[in-house]
Amino acid sequence: MRLIRKLLLQAIVVFAIVLLNQYVVIGSNTNETPLTPPITTSPYSTLKEFIVNMNKAYFLLKEAQEQTQQEGGFMHSPAVRQKGYAAKLAFDRAVNTLNLQEVAPISRQDVGTESALLLKEILDRVGLPPVSQVPNEQTVAAKSMNRWNVPRSKITIELVEEGYHAGEFLFSPETVKRLKPFYKAIKALPYNESNIWKASPEFYNFYISTPGHLLPPKWSKWLPKWTTILFKGQTIWQWFSLGTIILVAIATISRVQRLLKWYQTTSDNKQKAWFGLLVPLLALGMISVWQFLISGPLNITGKILQNLLKIATILEASVLAWLVFMLFNAIGCNFIANMSQIEEKSLQVIIARNGFRLLGILAALTVFYYGSAAIGLAVGPIVASLGVGGIAIGLGVRPYIENMVGGLTLFVNRPMQIGDFCELGGVTGTIEDIGLQGTLIRTSDRQLITVPNTVVSTSQIVNHSRRDKYAFNRTLAL
Repeated sequence: MRLIRKLLLQAIVVFAIVLLNQYVVIGSNTNETPLTPPITTSPYSTLKEFIVNMNKAYFLLKEAQEQTQQEGGFMHSPAVRQKGYAAKLAFDRAVNTLNLQEVAPISRQDVGTESALLLKEILDRVGLPPVSQVPNEQTVAAKSMNRWNVPRSKITIELVEEGYHAGEFLFSPETVKRLKPFYKAIKALPYNESNIWKASPEFYNFYISTPGHLLPPKWSKWLPKWTTILFKGQTIWQWFSLGTIILVAIATISRVQRLLKWYQTTSDNKQKAWFGLLVPLLALGMISVWQFLISGPLNITGKILQNLLKIATILEASVLAWLVFMLFNAIGCNFIANMSQIEEKSLQVIIARNGFRLLGILAALTVFYYGSAAIGLAVGPIVASLGVGGIAIGLGVRPYIENMVGGLTLFVNRPMQIGDFCELGGVTGTIEDIGLQGTLIRTSDRQLITVPNTVVSTSQIVNHSRRDKYAFNRTLAL
């Protein structure tokens, strides 16, 4: 056991060092900050911002990579991290020249990164026109231009009409959407040596074949060459790491299932409800680690990353909705447990339990709605498109709602309680249970009859148990 603990501790330390090596950022002496926006007042300024910043990021990363190869140690030196930070600032400015409004929020950062690299590879091959032929602010104003196509391509820079980027010239959403097929069609061509805008050779391949974001962690230089071979858009080491994570996730889920079975055997409802929160919390932790690894250290790219992020977001929204529901259920159980003077099957307990569950369902649906919006799924139009089906569902649910309202009426008026002998809805007997949907009555011949609460709330109730006096009529023989 000591050996296992020691190995686990060493693994945690190594993992922490890797994260620090990859994500520790120090201050920059450059005049640019993450809040400095690119100049996008014309096609020329947008194109210039994109090319200049992509080249700046490329050469800074190249210098940082060469420098870190010469240095010893397991972590990047401050000078290398300084260059990595400056490269990230320049790269982000280039990404901000892309119109990513049609990309799902959960994938926007990763899609923007890959799209910028693909666009640079394409422009470096097709070649760009002389500066004088790219419309500047004066040309835009004189000709009232709102779009410009890069010659010999379908790459478009257009004016954004509305939204946060209104008034800016950005690479169009259609261009961003079609960059992958554009790159596949042109990647066999050589780089344009006469390109006055300068090229950044193999920038895209460098990014997709190395771990981390832009500046790879130092341990990546020890990866065997054969593990960096691309297969289906990812390197072999990425596929291997992804498979390992999936196996670990499956093993963890099996452990969680055993834990779930164990806590379900607990007899205390209050303890069971609170302990039940542990399962969704563990699931949320697993999903968060999964998202961090695939988009961070593993640097999965392309459609695979987008699909994995969408799956992770759907799972995260579902588990979070489950957690919210379980939380309200636990609060309800705790509230009921504190009602020590009230019987378990009393109307107050039933109303409290179902009320908290109803609140939990509403909160869970709200969480799932926002989670669906994060992956670009428009829930509103789907609900609106139900049309007649929604009306039919509403009509089908109507009796249940009426019974619930009837149950609430009984709770407010309290004309009876469990154990009372009553006449209601044409039935006479002892009240055994009062639920949100119906009331259970045990008749004198031991039959158990359920009377809907709509009938109970609208019928005359005769409660014999609440008589203050009983008439005694007896004939005595003399």
